[in-house]
Amino acid sequence: MKAPAVGADLIPGVRWRWVDEALWVLDKSAGVSVLADRTGAPSLHEALKAWQDGEARRPRPRIVHRIDKDTSGLLLVALNAEMERTLGAAFETRSIGKWYLAQASAPLPGDAREGAERHRITLPLRPGRKGRMRVAGPREAIWHRSQGGLWVHEVPPALEQPGAQSALTVARHLGGARYLVRLHTGRTHQIRVHFAWLGAPLKGDPRYGRPDDAAQQASRLGLHCHALLLPEIADGISRPRRFTSPLPKDFPSDALAT
Repeated sequence: MKAPAVGADLIPGVRWRWVDEALWVLDKSAGVSVLADRTGAPSLHEALKAWQDGEARRPRPRIVHRIDKDTSGLLLVALNAEMERTLGAAFETRSIGKWYLAQASAPLPGDAREGAERHRITLPLRPGRKGRMRVAGPREAIWHRSQGGLWVHEVPPALEQPGAQSALTVARHLGGARYLVRLHTGRTHQIRVHFAWLGAPLKGDPRYGRPDDAAQQASRLGLHCHALLLPEIADGISRPRRFTSPLPKDFPSDALAT
């Protein structure tokens, strides 16, 4: 079987970042779906099946986790069942580190105050209407409190609504309205919902923001999976534990920083 070359395209908008006998790390552009959608555009899943058929690969490559179609950045693909189980268990126990770069349309609450560099967002989530997610609590009930150099944003437990799912997002302010975000839980649209409910929807995200707001206008979503940190994997294969993807050229700019 011919090994794919690091840096080569799997399909337009998807490139190999790491290749070994058990694991691929792929880097996708915004606008590429992980699974097939109604547009009929090429998807990562279909491309992997085509590659498998062309290379007579058994077992099939397995997508271990997903990111939104409009989000760019890193994805993990297991090449055997053992690696799939190992990575699946690591995601389940939250031992895989995930960092995103997020471009918001406004600063998070507290950024204007001295010493506000980090944010701990624990707003619980639940399904909303038309496939959206929402915070499981009243918007007006969200608490914002300073704890040293950390701002904490939370819903009082007594005001959480039925069906609440815990969600933890930690964001470090990089200046303007750009953030390095550590995702500790993997709820659907978690970063997008947390930022929107704090009054700072991501650029290019009309689903959770204000489509008519000039500050939010962008050609793509301001969210990029920048880094993944894997735990030690005892499979005898040498690989780095941290994978990174540079910021794409089409990533929205920060008007507050210019």
